[in-house]
Amino acid sequence: MLTRLRVAVSFLTILPVSPPSDLKSEDLAGSMAFFPVAGWIIGIFLISAAWLTGQAGMTPLCIAVILVGLEAWLTRGLHLDGVADLMDGLGGSFDRQRRLAIMKDSSTGTFGAVGLILVLFLKVAGLESFLAAQPFTVCPDFRFLLILIPPVAARWAMAVLAYKSSYPRQAGTGSAFVGNVRFVDLFLGGLMILPLLAAGWLPVIAIIAAVLLPAFWLKKRACSLLGGVTGDVLGASCELGEAAGWLMLSIVTRI
Repeated sequence: MLTRLRVAVSFLTILPVSPPSDLKSEDLAGSMAFFPVAGWIIGIFLISAAWLTGQAGMTPLCIAVILVGLEAWLTRGLHLDGVADLMDGLGGSFDRQRRLAIMKDSSTGTFGAVGLILVLFLKVAGLESFLAAQPFTVCPDFRFLLILIPPVAARWAMAVLAYKSSYPRQAGTGSAFVGNVRFVDLFLGGLMILPLLAAGWLPVIAIIAAVLLPAFWLKKRACSLLGGVTGDVLGASCELGEAAGWLMLSIVTRI
């Protein structure tokens, strides 16, 4: 279990945690059960940064931009790269194999650049709206746990997407995860979201539902357009899920 936790943290964050050298394939797939832990770590960093910048008197927009940039740094931009590759692949061709080839290309095209800009803008917009309604001028209360939900739930959504999916290539980074996640891994990952219910059942459920929508949509579309789910699709689902979650966050805090 500790090995799988180390894999999840080292793979999804910039923290200096290294997995063991004798890593087994089942540990790679099983590490998805602990992906939400990486989300907790990232979310705690975000809440801390939001409070500090709020105390410094920064505007909600400035804080939102800082938080989105901080998260990109904490994750090495891993999932943002998935967004760019997926958008380039889907927009660059109507042929399945050609799409997969484009997604393997390390360069970023027009579709990828536009996709990245839109996702980043949506994340900033959702966070800015939330921070404007709930300014970090005093000691944070349970409402600020809401900011944790998209990072945590979006990483659980990757496990949901990988569960019982097929990988369209012979080999690749995502092949160790896609189709190899067990139901027990999904269940364990879901348990790690439960503490967030302290912020309120209805808003938490609404935000989690919004986060999961891109994963369910990509699960269906990736099979028809790409022949399966790749690592880029997993990464894109995380970023799109976070964007949707923070937009929903901005809605539920104003109801």
